[in-house]
Amino acid sequence: MTLLGIGDFARAVRLSAKALRLYDEKGLLVPARVDPVTGYRYYAGSQVERARLIGWLRRVGMPLGRIGEIVAMEPGAAAEAVRGWWGGVAAETAVRGELAAFVADSLAGAPPGPALALRSAALSDRGLVRGENQDAVHAGERLLAVADGFGAGGARASAGAVAGLRRFAEGP
Repeated sequence: MTLLGIGDFARAVRLSAKALRLYDEKGLLVPARVDPVTGYRYYAGSQVERARLIGWLRRVGMPLGRIGEIVAMEPGAAAEAVRGWWGGVAAETAVRGELAAFVADSLAGAPPGPALALRSAALSDRGLVRGENQDAVHAGERLLAVADGFGAGGARASAGAVAGLRRFAEGP
């Protein structure tokens, strides 16, 4: 097996040696071999695809922790996870853009337009520790509620908490 030194590998995958050392430290891209005396890192040609994927995901702003989850998935699931993550980024960016335009118009003395409306989005999953999702979320005109369930009855408890708050906020 032919191994590439960190400099040659960095050039091949268009990443910096510093980035490769960080990805090694985080367990995302561990070198095929590390010289026990010098600590010099060597990478295999079979690691090129993973290195490029990590680089692409970093370039779109994905956090390293999420990248670790993505690269551990099967390709189809990873593709869906990337699409889902990007959808959240796009939605958040759109809302920030609207707020920035509102602030700029306000600072420029433009006549007030329609009031900003509360928008909400929620993503809930089981995470790394739980076997199932136990969270509950409600987004209404007068209430935004999130309950984090935990333990044997966590799903029921969080759903009950949100239902109780909803009845209180929206009336009978």
